[in-house]
Amino acid sequence: MSKKLHFKITLVESKPSIWRAFQVTDDYRFDRFHQVIQIVMGWQNSHLHEFQLKDRQIGMVDDSFIGQFPNLEDETKIYLRDIDLQEKDSFAYLYDFGDSWLHLIQLEDISSEPLLNPVCLDGRNACPMEDSGGVWGYTELLKISKDPSHPEHDEYMQSFPPNFDPSFFPKEAIIQELQRFGAWHRKHPRKRSTPWHQL
Repeated sequence: MSKKLHFKITLVESKPSIWRAFQVTDDYRFDRFHQVIQIVMGWQNSHLHEFQLKDRQIGMVDDSFIGQFPNLEDETKIYLRDIDLQEKDSFAYLYDFGDSWLHLIQLEDISSEPLLNPVCLDGRNACPMEDSGGVWGYTELLKISKDPSHPEHDEYMQSFPPNFDPSFFPKEAIIQELQRFGAWHRKHPRKRSTPWHQL
C-alpha cells in the first residue's frame, strides 16, 4: 500500500519566501515527482533538473550528455519509496543549471491515508519567470518594476507576463493541474513523463 508524503518546497533565498506545501504518494517515480514540483511551483519544464539527496544525484539521463554526469542516476528507474525517507528529512531540487533555481524540499509527514491525486495545500507568492536570472535576477526585476524612474524600467517590464502579481499564489489552478496529472499518472504507469502533457 502506498504511503502519503507531505512535503514543503521552498525556493532557496527567495525574499519574500516562495514556497508550497503539497502531498504525493510514494509510488511516484522521480521523473513524475519532478513533474509534480513543476506544477506546484509554476515552472514551465523548459530546462534540465536534478535531485540532490546526500551523496546521490538523480535526474534526466540523456544520451547527448553521456560521460558528462557520471554519477547521475536515472530518475525514471527510482521511486520515492526507494529512498528510505523519514519525517523531517530534506533534500535539494535544482532546476535550470544556468539560472540555478535551487529548492529545498522537506518531508514533513508520512501517513497511510489514501490519496488519489497529488494535491497542493498551501503556499506563498508567485513563481518567478523562466530565464529571469535566478533569485538575484528576479529580485532585481521586481525592484526595477517598482521604480518607474529607473532608466531600464520600461525595458525590464517587458520581461513580465501581462498582469503579473508577484504576491499571487494560484492555488486553485495548481490543484486542477495536479488532478489532470494524477489522472495521467494512473492511466500511463510506465511512460516517461517529460513532458507529460505532450504525450
